[in-house]
Amino acid sequence: MSTTIGETLEWSARNFPYKTALVYEYGKKSHRWTYTELDRKANQFAQALLRLGVEKGDVVSSFLYNTSEFVVALFAVAKIGAIFNPVNYRLAAHELQYILQDGKAKVLLYEQQGSDVVDRARELGNPVEHYIYVDEALPEGALDFYALLEAEEQVRPEVAVSENDYCIMMYTSGTTGRPKGVLHTHRSKVHHNFMMMQCMGLTKEDVGLSAAPLNHTAELHTSFLPRVQVGATNVLLHHFDASHVLHAIETEQVTHMFAAPTMVNMLLHADDFGAYNLSSLRLLEYGGASMAPVLIREFEEKIGADLIQIYGTTEMGPCMSVLYADEQLKKAGSAGKPSLTHQLRICRVQPDGSPTHPDDICQPGDIGEILVKGPCMMGGYYNRPEATEKALAYGWYHTGDMGEYDEEGYVWIRDRIDHMIISGAENIYPREVEDQLIEHPGVREAAVVGKPDSKWGQIVLAYIVRSKGSLVSESELDEFLLEGDRLARYKRPRAYCFVDELPKTASGKIQKFILEKQTVTP
Repeated sequence: MSTTIGETLEWSARNFPYKTALVYEYGKKSHRWTYTELDRKANQFAQALLRLGVEKGDVVSSFLYNTSEFVVALFAVAKIGAIFNPVNYRLAAHELQYILQDGKAKVLLYEQQGSDVVDRARELGNPVEHYIYVDEALPEGALDFYALLEAEEQVRPEVAVSENDYCIMMYTSGTTGRPKGVLHTHRSKVHHNFMMMQCMGLTKEDVGLSAAPLNHTAELHTSFLPRVQVGATNVLLHHFDASHVLHAIETEQVTHMFAAPTMVNMLLHADDFGAYNLSSLRLLEYGGASMAPVLIREFEEKIGADLIQIYGTTEMGPCMSVLYADEQLKKAGSAGKPSLTHQLRICRVQPDGSPTHPDDICQPGDIGEILVKGPCMMGGYYNRPEATEKALAYGWYHTGDMGEYDEEGYVWIRDRIDHMIISGAENIYPREVEDQLIEHPGVREAAVVGKPDSKWGQIVLAYIVRSKGSLVSESELDEFLLEGDRLARYKRPRAYCFVDELPKTASGKIQKFILEKQTVTP
């Protein structure tokens, strides 16, 4: 018998009917729903979607922050065999319109925040037939989410859904350009849930906090869905705010959460950090980037919970490798070892630009492209056969990440293939420069890119966000990198740009393609 995402909620509702499944408080909304209540609401919304003409394989998009309506819609869509498409709520109107058009969305759920973006995207033209609004003061031309629910019975929809049907389409985060729709099946997601339950040690006793965006694969697939499948309680924060996260951990006795390293940094340096008791937190999972040793040590000192790093991509579900709690400092900077049931290889990049071959395996210490294969691999990119063929050449997912093995089999990511800097015929990986810069107490964040140069081809340009109260200068950073043999001279930045913040995706990844487009005079 197959299992679908809709059935994972039904299992928890059968086995833990009166257990709190979802906690959400924002504005006038104060929701504390049991698993039975959540499952019934998902059934109601599933029936409403069927009544609106949504069929198996249709795309239902959401332009929502972390809300209880997002969760209801996710499971409702799964129950009728449609495809859920959560869209990044930080997108502009043209970007939203592109995704709705590209994905052929039939329904769009949205809220008050972001409604102006939806209105403009609507004016630009897209295939959406039904706009569903989840807040009060219903806009013209929209359907009321709760009115739709109340009009339907709480019975399970009679739709045959297979584990091999697509259940979700997430658009790539846009760190390198135009996003593509990544398709995953129910089987892929359920298998991924089991992987995460194992490596996080999740149980029904856990209380999870979703502070990172549910519209991103990291929060949704490594944390939220596995917790639902195991019957844990889930607390939603509408959006990330360091003080609100700290308050929620204390008041809800949160035991597990995901955060990108940038978010962890903000938590540890929140002005009111010392006002909260965070002793309930047993595990913080992070991803999107490795965590600098200085940040790991600070986290251990101030919070004391375990840390686990997940290295992944939307295309792989996302988890490809894991760095466990006892490895955080001794293997700091590593992406760990391959996740359960998955294979990972580092292979030589082909000089002619053809796809990297999985049999051309690098020796420890040699840098190559990271290739991955396993049961959580995407089915492909939506309506992108050529991009799919290239990404999944030889049956392996080609990550575009450059890395190497060490002698113990741990994976070390050096950088993206397209982020490598070639200066005077020397290859420079921005990440190793960034890892050294972040060690300076006056640096909160760093991003390194290549800047065109007539003499060297490219030079290293570092974007720096100073720590609070820091006035660190270029000369101080240059001296810091060169002293103690931290970095070879040819790798050090030849130019610096001090900024208030770095452009990031909703999941906290730095958007280097934006920095690369900027013209900076050193």
